Amino acid sequence: MDRTVDLLDTAVTRAFRLLASLRSAKAVHTVGTVVDAEVVRHGSSPATGVGWIDEPGVDRAVVRFSRGAGLPAPLPDVFGIGLRVSSPDGDPWDLLLASSADRWPARRFPLPSGHWRRPTYSSISAFHTDRGLVLLGARWRAGRFLLAVADPRGPWRPFAELRLLQDPSTAPERVITYDPVLHPFPGLDMPVGWQHVREAAYAGSRQGRS
Repeated sequence: MDRTVDLLDTAVTRAFRLLASLRSAKAVHTVGTVVDAEVVRHGSSPATGVGWIDEPGVDRAVVRFSRGAGLPAPLPDVFGIGLRVSSPDGDPWDLLLASSADRWPARRFPLPSGHWRRPTYSSISAFHTDRGLVLLGARWRAGRFLLAVADPRGPWRPFAELRLLQDPSTAPERVITYDPVLHPFPGLDMPVGWQHVREAAYAGSRQGRS
């Protein structure tokens, strides 16, 4: 098993290193539109055991919208949302969501879309919590995103609103790196296998850029 994991990590690292080298930039989601935002949390019922999801509160946030392959509009692409909020100590907490589908099992796969407002976004991988596995997602509704949590096969349960303070279509493009492996939300633990893949991908992308 360890040998298989090592081979997978090496293959992923090499692939992302090559792609980043060809682009002279990040392998995927190279450039994004970055806007200031606000997360207004009202909590989750039933509780997940994750304070940030279960407890009401307001967070200042920085949100990046990006195209995975960097294809020009109006071509469909896998859209990404990078969400960063600051912890009470000022440390970053990062969450990455990709355009996907509303229902299981399709919401476990990234799917292309024609516009950032259309798809349901999903964390793709489920997170371990003290009370079981959960997915996180987002959906554009009435001028803001609803952030939601779900059991792997259960319905989405909104727990917060993500309110954009700028229009992404008019905001300038910026390069900003989100890393949910280095900056996880407390209580949301990434599965070991998925963490290996992400770490290998990030390592290869950094090597290719340098």
